[in-house]
Amino acid sequence: MKKIKPDIIKDIIGSNIEGIDAVTVVPVIPLGDAARKVIESIEKGFVPESYHWTREKTEHAYRYKNYSAWARSVIVAAISYYTDEKYPKDQLTGRIARFTWRNNYRYLSLKLEKAVKALGKTLGVKIKSKSLSNYTSLPEKALFNYSGIARFGKNSVLLNRDMGSYFVIGEALTDLEVEFDRIDPLKPPDFSPCGECERCLRACPTGAIVQAGEIDIKRCFQYISENLILMPVSYREKWGNRLYGCSECIDVCPFNHNLDPRAPKHNTGYVGQGVNLIEILKMGAEQWERLFHENQVGIRDKNAILKNAITSLGYLGYRKSLKYLLSFLEHENKIIRAYTAWAIGKINTKTGKKRLISRYKDETVDSVRTEIEPFL
Repeated sequence: MKKIKPDIIKDIIGSNIEGIDAVTVVPVIPLGDAARKVIESIEKGFVPESYHWTREKTEHAYRYKNYSAWARSVIVAAISYYTDEKYPKDQLTGRIARFTWRNNYRYLSLKLEKAVKALGKTLGVKIKSKSLSNYTSLPEKALFNYSGIARFGKNSVLLNRDMGSYFVIGEALTDLEVEFDRIDPLKPPDFSPCGECERCLRACPTGAIVQAGEIDIKRCFQYISENLILMPVSYREKWGNRLYGCSECIDVCPFNHNLDPRAPKHNTGYVGQGVNLIEILKMGAEQWERLFHENQVGIRDKNAILKNAITSLGYLGYRKSLKYLLSFLEHENKIIRAYTAWAIGKINTKTGKKRLISRYKDETVDSVRTEIEPFL
């Protein structure tokens, strides 16, 4: 089969698949320069050890992992997730970051699979492909920056003139031979859409955006919300009523103001804008699975989300949560016990202090005892 023009591919997808807000086709370009930037972050200690992300894994991913033997072109696509839905005003509803209200990654992956099928049917060929979205071992952002659909903002989040940065990206690697007019080399991010603006840097609660395009992931609330780790007390004092995720650097971006709420309110992995914090403490395994199993929250350690709820209740100083929190002082996980001790101390009641004193006498883990000591 002769090579296909990119515009033909875009036209076929546009005629057959609804709801994709931006799509184009790019070649399988060398990504060595982009890999070097990631390796620099690893060497600076900005990438958590828990990611197990090494130089070798980076170089492998930026050579298109296991797809290089057959991939010849990449269909890149984006969909907006910005709707007219609002965050709940009730502080006891633990906030879930906007991009997680639904599983938009899964939603886009399914659309890309349908797009490839439509291409194959229209062109009369069998296409080998792999559709991905939010696939961290493939350099999605570098491909989108190259495609022109989006450019890097200073917070390392992609920006688009029509969708701001309230969109998710995905790609379909294919074996289609595409006739590109020219193949330009990969260029590093220049953050040109941002101009002199640095609102995202100033808005980050923990200063995780070290400088334009450089993120210390270990300090990012998004990362912290995903993992069962003990964050500094100074971070907890800025936590708010988060249950999962953080989008403060996105929400302050001028590109995200006055946007058209174009996104569909689909049901793929829908969890909504938040969940009551007390309900998280009470929630059993069956209810948890029912609520989160199709959403990205569901792939996280349940205790990581539990620690977010406990931290939020401590931040709020919500006294009525004490009767639920007290049982978690006996939790088998030492990190949960540590956060619970801090939260009970912040709520500051006679009952709570009495239980902390008792727990301190029985506790054998130094990190938990350290959390209790300021409240004795």
